[in-house]
Amino acid sequence: MAALLERLHALAPVLTRRETEEPDVYPAANIADVQEAGLLRAPFAPERGGEGVSAAVAAEAVALLAAASPSLALLAAMPLGLAGVLEHGGAAVPEEQRRAWQQQREAVAADFRAGRIYAAANSEKGAGGSLAATKTVATRAPDGSLHLTGEKILGSFGRHADVFFSTAKVDARDLPGAGIVEFFLMPVDQPGVVVLDDWDGFGMRSTESQTVLLNDAAATGVLGFPGFIDHVQPTTYWYLLFAAIPLGCAAAVLHALATPAPASAALRLRFSEALMRYESLRAYLLETATAWHPAGDDAAYRARVLRTKTFVAQESVKLCAELFALAGGRHYRRTDPVARSLAGSFAGTALRPPLPLGLESLIENFGLGDLGS
Repeated sequence: MAALLERLHALAPVLTRRETEEPDVYPAANIADVQEAGLLRAPFAPERGGEGVSAAVAAEAVALLAAASPSLALLAAMPLGLAGVLEHGGAAVPEEQRRAWQQQREAVAADFRAGRIYAAANSEKGAGGSLAATKTVATRAPDGSLHLTGEKILGSFGRHADVFFSTAKVDARDLPGAGIVEFFLMPVDQPGVVVLDDWDGFGMRSTESQTVLLNDAAATGVLGFPGFIDHVQPTTYWYLLFAAIPLGCAAAVLHALATPAPASAALRLRFSEALMRYESLRAYLLETATAWHPAGDDAAYRARVLRTKTFVAQESVKLCAELFALAGGRHYRRTDPVARSLAGSFAGTALRPPLPLGLESLIENFGLGDLGS
């Protein structure tokens, strides 16, 4: 597991150089490098081509990538999280679904080994990041296949993806045992899948997070099993990875401004305070990530993840902004790496999922629980 992080450390200068040279272009070479380094498949067990890394190591890896290239980190978080959920979510699989789960896990792991990209296409206009507000629908066709119709925004990787995992509402009569919303696997080259070219995201242009239109497009199957979201609560895994993105941006800004250490004692004090804040946020994230498990019936842990994601994200963005202001006008250029890290911290926090949704959920579900745990 340490070897994975060491490989990413070694890659970081190259990833940063490419990000600096072509900040608005899809990072094909960087994606190829992190695939070659084994990152995207790392959560899978060794017999499936991975290294069995935990959610905590996955979060560390995303933070490392974000320090080098925030957009690359956001892209990598999608398939990395899918691998983690498929490998480590098995404890919540009903016995009658276990064989199908294992077969799907093997098939997806084989695709990862072959370099195929699984990307997320779940967000929708007006949904505010809420799965419950999903308007895309899945219906059973006469031939037995499930077809999706709807419009998605922020389809990561765009046309560079091979398969989208995409949410849709489904009637239990069409998929017995399903929850209100399920994930479906959708090949990007499937008839009825239209990827637009309308993305121009602040700080995250190169993620190619385009609008995806689904026009009666046939899914290859449900992700996991019917009831997957309710039983596993897979979004908790992605929330931890998303929180690592602004954290990594904060590390990059701090490193850029405090290396070499300034002669001014006052500045060294400010940077020391910033380092303490960064280390505290990192420890909070990794402690929560270390405890990751399928959390279908564990409301306390789901709330903990949401608090962690919300706090780490908003405080990392604050730290980036304060450090940027402390630097004066030296980095006040759109193409400056420090400015791009600041923009990346804002963009990642706003997109995955929106911060207001997290704050609203915290208010609605507030409870102290066991303060000793």
